[in-house]
Amino acid sequence: MSFGPEYFSTLPRYGVGLGVNPSDMHENYLDRARIDLDFFEVTSPAVRHQGPVNYREIQRRRTAPAGFRHLRIPELAADHRVLVHSTDLNPVYPQAPEQDGLDSLRSLVAVADAPWVTEDLGVWLMSERHVYPYFMQFPVTDTTLAVTVDNVHRIHQGLGVPFNAEFPPMTMEVGDMHAFDFFRTLVSETGAGMCLDIGHVLSYQIARGASPTADFHRLPWDHITEIHLAGGGIDLHSHGYQYDDSHGDAPVISVCFDMLDEIVKAAPNLRAITLEVFGAKVPRKALASLRTIRERPSVAAWLEGRNEPATPLPPLAEARARTREAVVGMYDLLHGGEKVSGKTLAAAGEPVLQSFAQAEQKRWEYDRIQRLRMHGTNVSSYFPLTAGWLMHREQIEEIELFERLVPRLGGSEVTMWDKVNTTFEALVTERPDDRVGPELFRAEQWMNACAAARSKDETAEFTVRVQRVITGLKTGCLAPNRLLSDEPVTMRHLGECRFEMVGGESDLHDVPAVGTAPHPTEPGRAACCSGQ
Repeated sequence: MSFGPEYFSTLPRYGVGLGVNPSDMHENYLDRARIDLDFFEVTSPAVRHQGPVNYREIQRRRTAPAGFRHLRIPELAADHRVLVHSTDLNPVYPQAPEQDGLDSLRSLVAVADAPWVTEDLGVWLMSERHVYPYFMQFPVTDTTLAVTVDNVHRIHQGLGVPFNAEFPPMTMEVGDMHAFDFFRTLVSETGAGMCLDIGHVLSYQIARGASPTADFHRLPWDHITEIHLAGGGIDLHSHGYQYDDSHGDAPVISVCFDMLDEIVKAAPNLRAITLEVFGAKVPRKALASLRTIRERPSVAAWLEGRNEPATPLPPLAEARARTREAVVGMYDLLHGGEKVSGKTLAAAGEPVLQSFAQAEQKRWEYDRIQRLRMHGTNVSSYFPLTAGWLMHREQIEEIELFERLVPRLGGSEVTMWDKVNTTFEALVTERPDDRVGPELFRAEQWMNACAAARSKDETAEFTVRVQRVITGLKTGCLAPNRLLSDEPVTMRHLGECRFEMVGGESDLHDVPAVGTAPHPTEPGRAACCSGQ
């Protein structure tokens, strides 16, 4: 069978989906599939190698938390798009794939109408030792490569669809070949596809002391059809750093998102991005991570079939002037009579400062964002509705609001309440044509006064419908004519900061908080020892 880049280029784009074991399926994934999930990639365990189900597994399935179901590929494929993840093709081992295993997989491919079969390249089975259902890293050598090439050809003949060789976790350097060269030669010789598991690649880069994207030019980009992402973490041991590919409910670490951006842009035949959540117990976390992946600009552009716009080059006259200033400034720094210091850097000019210590600048910027988020989230808790309205009014994101808010706060000579109150009042009154913001701010001022007084049965009148603002901040429906009232609306404090609208709308509920729904890798979300 002939496969390769031309074949992959004809396949449809599958989108963004979840990688699961049959036991990981939850009704929330099924209910929300049309919105958040384009497909499932389901593992296919080999019963003949794993043995029959034991009684403890039956008990576990029977007592699984509410909503979890055990669904295999044939049961899912009737109503959902399904990709196949095999676990026992075992092409790196010097034994030809078993025909009954190929026949079984071929039937699953037919049921699912799958375009390929993905499997981590590793030693899954050994005639001499016990391995399955886990796999072992293989020696990355030319002899292993020769064995794998032959076996993949046999797999292609038996399956009728290409083998998708997944880059496996490599926590050690084993063998004399570069792993990227191994995969490039393998897919070039066989026409197989490649699944780039980002966490697995990261484990290999850490093991060999390289940066996360080092040597990416050696990868077979036109054969990469699929990306895998999963939750995990980097730990420091006495022998060095190690990536823990934990899956489940763990968040995807930041560097994996950076690697995702690079891969999406470089792989012309990419057809699927899979978030693997094996063993996940909190479906909402998986769905939130999936949305984060979908909304990432590089992925959103890929889903829409467009390229992210390239950053335009500066005008030539400006470029000439800045380049001259930077080169002269660098020369003076490196050939001058004074040691490099803050003084000499400043004298060298802004273009030199912009180029200086790029990695350190990124660290400082990370810390800036972290501190803005911590302080912004804290002070916005006094006026969460006003903060939400300001973001809507100005069409800005949360961090942009914090950039306007935090620098305007006074020092410790002014009490927290006074400085927050003054700063929000200044922000909300910047637009004279805004009738909602000032009235909403006045309502939250009164609510804060009720919190301080701890009294009840107090009332106040406003011309803004506060509950509609709460609902609108969630739905996006924030037209001023819906939020404002021609007649005063009375709000009553029932005690313990429970409020109701008198003579109409019910009690206030579900007030959204600013800064509580973060991207899992955003800085500035840690709890503080002060209790904040």
